Amino acid sequence: MMNLVREIEEVPATLGERMPSSQSSEFKPTLSEEERAAARALRIALQNFTALRPTMPLQYVMTFLLVAEMEGKGVSEYAEINGVSQTVMTRHLLDIGDRNRAREEGFGLVTQERDKMDLRRHHARITPRGKAIMHKVMQALKFAPK
Repeated sequence: MMNLVREIEEVPATLGERMPSSQSSEFKPTLSEEERAAARALRIALQNFTALRPTMPLQYVMTFLLVAEMEGKGVSEYAEINGVSQTVMTRHLLDIGDRNRAREEGFGLVTQERDKMDLRRHHARITPRGKAIMHKVMQALKFAPK
């Protein structure tokens, strides 16, 4: 019991404090330097979205990237590709669009244009703001290892 108390007293008070090097362990990362560099590049790329909103849902990011990859499709196609209902995809497209579902200002990353031949359909398109975000994402990912 006395050894346990002594060990607890030796533990740093906060996680920010470092233990003396004589007491630190030989920590070896699980991931290679290349894998860590890829993780770093992705984290930096995603910071472009959290700059818009610190709690940006991943679903919004995935929806944006899907539209960026396959611009011009409708809600049903995007919903099927992402494996969500049309209702959920409609909400995501609205929230990352000009006006969100509460009719408040959205993120302005995509816009939906009405189909000239079928007025019931809309096609998603990246906005200039969305294009600027995509360029920042591309710049961050250029530093990722190949």
